[in-house]
Amino acid sequence: MQITNYTFANITARPFLTLNDANNPWILTDSTKHIIDVCMYREPELQDLFRAKGITFDWFPTDEQPMDLDMVLRAVAKLAEYDRDGSHIIVHCLGGNNRSRTVVEAFHFAKLGTHFEDEYKGCTNHLIWNCEQGYLPPLSEMEKLLTKIKDH
Repeated sequence: MQITNYTFANITARPFLTLNDANNPWILTDSTKHIIDVCMYREPELQDLFRAKGITFDWFPTDEQPMDLDMVLRAVAKLAEYDRDGSHIIVHCLGGNNRSRTVVEAFHFAKLGTHFEDEYKGCTNHLIWNCEQGYLPPLSEMEKLLTKIKDH
């Protein structure tokens, strides 16, 4: 299980949330206001519970390989929107190891114009690895798409 707390924004990337997680104050803190789900499936019961707690829930389903570029870009744009208010955001996928971290690292590039240092399988980070594997567009194209999000 991989849980990553980022310091460049108030974001946590983690594995799929369960009902126990939804009631755990260490996971869903009072400052958690947004959840972005990039799993292929979702549990409507959890979605309803989050919304009842006043937490926005956005679902951008994408496969692990290849990733759905449109869903990744939409998730990054939503992160950019939510980051403005400074509240805590959870981004999750099934294991919290690739899709969620790729989306957060893509957001890092969109926000700061640099790549987040997070070694993954011999690459600088998850985003670069997925681009090199062909699961996302080539890195130069991906960077141009992410820069457009920053400019909005």
